[in-house]
Amino acid sequence: MDPKLDGLIKEGYCLFEDVLSDDLLRRLRVASDKLLDENETEHKDTNQGNLAFMQFQDPAFLDLITWPGALAVLSRLGFDRPRFWSGFAIAKERGETPLYWHQDWVFWDEPEAADRMPHQLFFMYYLTDTQVENGCLRLIPKSHRRRFDLHEHLGKGHDSDIRHTDDHRHPLFSKHSAEIDVSTNAGDLVVGDARLLHSAHTNQTSERRTVLTLWYLPCYDKTSERVRAGYRERTNTAALQELCAEDRQRIAPLVADYKGDVEPAVWNRVPGALLR
Repeated sequence: MDPKLDGLIKEGYCLFEDVLSDDLLRRLRVASDKLLDENETEHKDTNQGNLAFMQFQDPAFLDLITWPGALAVLSRLGFDRPRFWSGFAIAKERGETPLYWHQDWVFWDEPEAADRMPHQLFFMYYLTDTQVENGCLRLIPKSHRRRFDLHEHLGKGHDSDIRHTDDHRHPLFSKHSAEIDVSTNAGDLVVGDARLLHSAHTNQTSERRTVLTLWYLPCYDKTSERVRAGYRERTNTAALQELCAEDRQRIAPLVADYKGDVEPAVWNRVPGALLR
């Protein structure tokens, strides 16, 4: 087995170095800064940081979603028919508080929640070098398939009030004995299972720290119709229609294209009995 895939399955994440070109990295910095500076959504100024929905507002974003290096990573991991679901630009501004512990799988009532292989992957691209001082990623290995004490405090994750609390004594802001820091260089790629517990440190510097997070569905064709219908229900299909014909053709192989009429899986962020 490829060691990167082995790490993803056993630990819940893996790291690929130097995935982005210098030119794409430069264009993404410009595009994401513009998007974040203009952001007026409800997510701004919460414990999530400055978070903006990112799809096709700039050509650089489409280039990132369809980036050959990213598709090569998916192929190396054994995922030859992945789909793209959504993306976000997330800035931890200077002095901004830590992110709370959370996980991002949303279908915990479905059998896929207990699978050995991941069904939803985050692709995190940090646009600057990151370390503890400027808010690097921290995570708990193996927490994608093993229950930890923190799971008892998660609630509904991003759908809960933890996004807005000023009380950072809450357990979801605590340091955990099993956590590790994931420092990266600009242009590196962190791949992780959506079920993995992760967070980020405080940004103690005077500079913005930006990560672009893309969500891919690596085994889309192997998931149930209920799950595929659930993803379709939360997909921004209108944005696809606004693309020119050439760009629609570029992204067509990555579109989550379920067309059935099965009842969608229930959106549920709370890890239940399927997480042991």
